[in-house]
Amino acid sequence: MEKPTVARKKIGLLFLSSYSEWAGGTIYILNLIRALNFLRDDLKPEILLFHGYGSPMNEVRDINYPYIYFHQANSPNKLMKVWLRAKRLITRKSAFYNLLPEIVYPYNPKAFLGKTPIHWIPDFQERYLPEMFSEAEIAERRSAQSAIASSGEIVVFSSNDAMKDFNKFYPDHHCDLRLLRFASILPRFDHLDITDLKTKFDIGKTYFMSPNQFWKHKNHKIVLEAIALLKDKNLDFQVAFTGSNKDHRNKEYFQTLQHFIEKEQIQKWIRFLGFIDRAEQLSLMNHATAIIQPSLFEGWSTVVEDSKALNQYIILSDLSVHKEQANENCIFFNPRSAEQLALIIERSVSIPPLRKQEDYSKNIQDFAHTIIQVLDL
Repeated sequence: MEKPTVARKKIGLLFLSSYSEWAGGTIYILNLIRALNFLRDDLKPEILLFHGYGSPMNEVRDINYPYIYFHQANSPNKLMKVWLRAKRLITRKSAFYNLLPEIVYPYNPKAFLGKTPIHWIPDFQERYLPEMFSEAEIAERRSAQSAIASSGEIVVFSSNDAMKDFNKFYPDHHCDLRLLRFASILPRFDHLDITDLKTKFDIGKTYFMSPNQFWKHKNHKIVLEAIALLKDKNLDFQVAFTGSNKDHRNKEYFQTLQHFIEKEQIQKWIRFLGFIDRAEQLSLMNHATAIIQPSLFEGWSTVVEDSKALNQYIILSDLSVHKEQANENCIFFNPRSAEQLALIIERSVSIPPLRKQEDYSKNIQDFAHTIIQVLDL
């Protein structure tokens, strides 16, 4: 007797970013797909993935999600870009309208125009750190947020912190607000030998990891200042930084960090690894003394979720969203205080923090089932 055919819900996912452009956004969509793969088969939706020409499609295919189809949604070809824009303007619908299921996420009018929107607002960083943005970027972000607030449509947030901000900045909205705290579902990295990796990247026995793209709000400078305070103690440790060194908003940022390192003569404690393979990054994170996450602002930190999934200890800036996100294997510090961070690093070098083993699989299951509820699947 044949099994009855499952009437699957369908969802379109927008996956235009790459690790070098926006690592957090890239990992967000990868985690969505991985989480859905944890569901019972009859609950798994059919996914139509609209990807960019630079998106890490090899990682998507490695997930082996059984009901996924691909469509390249952008192109480096200028003529193709003009055609897509013209079609959208003439028809008032996405160029891919006939391909799309009714549910699309995260909603983007350039890609999904004409379909039922489910919006995602990662954060309101420009409200708190306007100096990190140009006036044009602030205007663009606020215009998009205002349009969403006026729409009365579904809006997804990754944290209560971001949802509270939306209510604060748009108190008269009539939107349907939904909370979707993502979890990290990590790719395999146990095939890598940590000794080989440490040799490859010239990393010593005791090291910390700070795996953030070099955007100014990630606050790498405070880590360097803490190291400068410790240099006369000649402690035996290093801090390894990973991530793209390009900040399109603050183009001189990475160069200012390099100048600070040279001025303070702290090169021996620093390793800039650049953009490295994700599995290598996770292996290095797993074997570090601790992770340092000094950010001045987050919507819901991928670094924190990765650390939780690894049961790794993390030294965290005392943002309210970080306190919402982590309560085990962590210590908080004022992200404006190099002195506080230096004391924590010194103590951790002397007495490495213990890592409490938590069952992160529940976070993944909760994430998977919440996706179904939040996205009406």
